[in-house]
Amino acid sequence: MSVNAEQRPRLVTQLFWVTSWRTEVQGPVERRLAAALTCLYMATGLSFSALAVFMLRQEHLSPTEYGMGASVAAVLGLFAGPAVGALADRVSGFLLYACLMWVMAGVTLCLTVSPPVVALGLLSVLVVCARGSAAVLGALVGRAVSQDRRVRFRAVVRAMSNTAMIVGLGLGALVLAFGTRAAFDASFAVEASALLATGYWVWRARRHGGADGSGPASAQDAEERSSSILRDRRVVTLMVLNWLFCLAEPMLTIGLPLWAGARMRVPMWIVSVVLVVNTIGVVLVQVPVARRVTTSLQAARSARTGALLFAIAAFLFPVAAYLSFHEGSAPAMAALVLLATALVCGDILYSVGSTTLMYELVPQRSYGRSQGIFGMGFDVASLSAPALFGWFAGSGGAPGWYALGVLFALGAIPVQWIHQQIGAKSLAAS
Repeated sequence: MSVNAEQRPRLVTQLFWVTSWRTEVQGPVERRLAAALTCLYMATGLSFSALAVFMLRQEHLSPTEYGMGASVAAVLGLFAGPAVGALADRVSGFLLYACLMWVMAGVTLCLTVSPPVVALGLLSVLVVCARGSAAVLGALVGRAVSQDRRVRFRAVVRAMSNTAMIVGLGLGALVLAFGTRAAFDASFAVEASALLATGYWVWRARRHGGADGSGPASAQDAEERSSSILRDRRVVTLMVLNWLFCLAEPMLTIGLPLWAGARMRVPMWIVSVVLVVNTIGVVLVQVPVARRVTTSLQAARSARTGALLFAIAAFLFPVAAYLSFHEGSAPAMAALVLLATALVCGDILYSVGSTTLMYELVPQRSYGRSQGIFGMGFDVASLSAPALFGWFAGSGGAPGWYALGVLFALGAIPVQWIHQQIGAKSLAAS
C-alpha cells in the first residue's frame, strides 16, 4: 500500500505532463503567438455558430443566395493562400498577419450595418483574409520559432485552439438561443474585439522575434522561388498527398452526418458524440505525439501511419451501416466511435508528420508561398467534399468508401520515398 501511495503522485504528475501545454510555450514570441491564436479561434467558433444564421434570418438572404456567396468566397480563398503567402516572403510576417486580423475585425463590425448584398460581399473578404493569414502563420512559425520547436509549438497551438473554439461555439449557442438582432450585433462586437486582440498580440510579438526571415525581393526573385518549389518533385508530391488527406476532416463533419442520415439506422445524436470524441482527442493527444516526432524518419512514419488510419476509417463507414441493419444500433454506434478514434489519431499523426516534412523540404525564404500552396488542400477538400460525400450517401454507397480507403492506403507509399529523398539530399550536401 505504501508503494502505491508513493507511486500515485508520480502518476498524477505524469498525466499532468502529458496534457499540460505550459512547458511547451517558451519565450515571449511563442507566448504572444499562442495568446493571439487562442483569441482567434474563440472568434472563429463564434463565427461558425452565428454567421450563416445571421445571413439567413437577419439579412433575409435565401439559402441559394447564401450558398452562391459562400461558394464564391471559397473559390477566392483557394487562391488567396498562395498569393498572400508569397507576400509574406517579401514583407514582415508579423505586420502582415496583424493587418489581416485588423481588416477582419473591421469587416466583422461592418456586417452589423451592411445591407444584404454588401454583407454577402464582405463574407468573401473574411474568407480571403482567413485563408491568407493561415499561410502567413505557417511562414511566421517557421521563421520565428526555433527549428526543434516548430512542430511542437504548432501542436500546442492546435490543442489550445480547439479548446478556445469550444468556448466560441458555446457563446454562439447563446446567441442563437436569443436569436435577436441585438444578440447577433453583440456577438460580432465580441468577435471583432477578439480579432483586434489577435492582431495586437502578433504585432507585439515582432519586437521579440527579430527578423522573421522575410525581406524585400524583386519580382524575378519571387518568381524563381515559386518555380523552384514547383520543380521539386518531393514538394509537389507532398502537396498532392495533402490535398487527398485533407478529405479526412470533412469525412467527419460532412460525410458522417450524410451517411448516418441516409444509410444507417442510428440516433442522430451519435454524430455529436463522434465530434466530441474528435475534439477531445485533439486536445489530449496532439501535444504528446508532437513531442515524439523530432526527425524526418519519425515524421515519415507518423504520416504513413496517419494515412493508414484514414483508410481504416473510410472502410468503417460501410461496416457501421451494415451493423446498423443487421446487428442493431449499439454495435453500429460502437463502430462509429471507433471510426472517430481512427480519424482523430490519423489526423494528428499525419498533421505532425507532414508539417515536419514540409519544413524539411522547403527553404526558409519560400515558407510563405509553400504554406499557401500546401494549405490549398483544405480548400480543395472543402469544395469537393459536399458533392463527393453526398454521392457516397446517395448512389455511390459502400464502393465509394472502399475506393477512398484504398486511395488513402496507397497515399502512404510515396511518403517513404519523400523521406528517402530528404536523406539522399542531406548526404549529397555533406
